[in-house]
Amino acid sequence: MPIITLPDGSRREFERSVCAMDVAESIGPGLAKATICARVDGELKDVSDIINGDVNISLITSKDPDGVDVIRHSFAHLVGHAGKQLFPGIKMAIGPVIENGFYYDIDYDRRLNSEDLEALEKRIKELVKTDYPVIKRWASRDDAIAEFKDRDEPYKLEIIDRDIPDDGSKIGLYHHQEYIDMCRGPHVPNTKFLKHFKLTK
Repeated sequence: MPIITLPDGSRREFERSVCAMDVAESIGPGLAKATICARVDGELKDVSDIINGDVNISLITSKDPDGVDVIRHSFAHLVGHAGKQLFPGIKMAIGPVIENGFYYDIDYDRRLNSEDLEALEKRIKELVKTDYPVIKRWASRDDAIAEFKDRDEPYKLEIIDRDIPDDGSKIGLYHHQEYIDMCRGPHVPNTKFLKHFKLTK
């Protein structure tokens, strides 16, 4: 029976394992709607990550700096989603958050021009309007390798080979509909948080 301690010192007891979204919903629908992720015992977690024991938790919204970073990183995955739809031969490398936004390194057989960026922005806006859920799945190293081999993503395979030990560790795979990317996370729970952006180059 987890006991959840909030930043103001108040406690909430649950009769079963919970996730951060359960905690937010127990406080109120407005907070649940605004919650992007959570800091659980000091570590950022997805709202869907299961909490089995007693923890301290802070719910993160877009007003928090952590929330802004999560939105930016989730945008990078959305760029991958839209990019793969518009340019099927594109290969995705890394997409980190930077000081004033984010970027995504890609490999394509030509340089994307201004018309390509306009088309990409348009497709991203269309995807955002569908308000689809971003679904996290934990995968074994072997399953992740098979997934990215099947998707012909050599840079993802390189990252796994270089950075993820073969010790039974699980890899977080984030599903944007048919598009899958890997990440430590956390990410937004759905695309409704991804409305304001501008692609510059």
